[in-house]
Amino acid sequence: MNRRSRITIALATLTFALAPLGTYAAPTTLVAPTLKIKGTASAPIAGKGRVVVQVLVNPDGSHRATHVIRSTNPGDNQAAMQIAQSSTYRPAMRNGRPTIWFYDYTLIFTASSVSVADMGSTSNSPTAQIQRLVRVGDYAGAKTLASKYLLSNPGDSKVRSLLGVADFYANDYTGSAAAFSRAGTVDAKYKAVAAHAFSSAAVGLAPTDPATAVGYGQKALELDGGANSLYALGVAQLAAKDSASAVTNLKKARELAFADKGTNVKSKVNLDTVLLQAYAAQGDTGGEQTIGAEIKQLDPTSTLPKRVIGDQYLNAAFADLTAKNNDDAIKNFDLAAQNGDSQVQVTAYAQASLALANEQKPDYDKVKAYADKALAVKPDDALANFAEGVALTGQWATNHKDDVKKQAIAACTKAEQSATAEGNSALLFKIESFVKTNLS
Repeated sequence: MNRRSRITIALATLTFALAPLGTYAAPTTLVAPTLKIKGTASAPIAGKGRVVVQVLVNPDGSHRATHVIRSTNPGDNQAAMQIAQSSTYRPAMRNGRPTIWFYDYTLIFTASSVSVADMGSTSNSPTAQIQRLVRVGDYAGAKTLASKYLLSNPGDSKVRSLLGVADFYANDYTGSAAAFSRAGTVDAKYKAVAAHAFSSAAVGLAPTDPATAVGYGQKALELDGGANSLYALGVAQLAAKDSASAVTNLKKARELAFADKGTNVKSKVNLDTVLLQAYAAQGDTGGEQTIGAEIKQLDPTSTLPKRVIGDQYLNAAFADLTAKNNDDAIKNFDLAAQNGDSQVQVTAYAQASLALANEQKPDYDKVKAYADKALAVKPDDALANFAEGVALTGQWATNHKDDVKKQAIAACTKAEQSATAEGNSALLFKIESFVKTNLS
């Protein structure tokens, strides 16, 4: 066995967990008010028409007919208001307790009679059942019923929208976005939820499916031109390597978010971090410096600017390795370590060490020097300890000293333990294969 043979391991870039700027909390369990007994009217019926009256129902059942929401025959409005006021209602229930809420009372007038068009929760249609399940917070039940119904009625856009709502509040944003997308036109009452679903799905899918993410980001923007939608589209475009469009939309998102007094510091830093990445992808050092300084001002403890800048050098180094330009790769690893935060530093030094070990005639003293730098930053890092083990193995192959071999085995053992603790099964397999091939 040639112990000076090159060591090959997989190299990977750093990634960032990106989240939507804002959150959209699931509603508390709410059962809307229902009609108990229809009232009467002394006012005459003017003729055929449909009138919707809003009624404010108090927790004790007392109520007040506030106004006519809409009417196809204003002549029937007085009678409708009298019927609504003289009716009785069951109050709304929030988390099992009576609460104040509105009841939309729909009355159908003919030439001589009045009927109730909507008896609240009494309808047994599939749509009404799904709506009730969503209203009381049984999102799993709503999803099951909607999915079953859509098997035989795939073109029902209202039920697809309800499926989107149920998926959203069940935290399945990708499923919600898919449901709203298949629904086509989104009903006005669901637009806010759909926009948040598309935004969340765009951010979630960006690392693995940027094309779909961009599509969802665009749908979010069509429904809601706010900061969250612009941010989501910018994240997706950045992942799709359209940094110019990403910068444009992220700058718009930033302008809206920073103008909103309700935007917290964490959200501002999150947005600026992605904008910083977009500037870096464009090679706009001026933009990087400006946003980096702003992040530090918002959060003096933040290392994100250094992480983003260092990551760019890491990516350049990995590209150099792919192109078999080892000298340039080492230079970029050095620049990553100089400009990055501690995580970038340990990654850059360890990867540089392993890149040097991959050369045709490795200089294992130099390999070890970089591994030592990585360990100085983070002594328990799995990759750094692996690099140390590789360096010591190379030195042992030259000097044949037993104590050096013991040190190499110890370093690899620590690397295995750290990789196990980190849950890095791919690296663990490489370490085990290396030990079996070179140190057994």
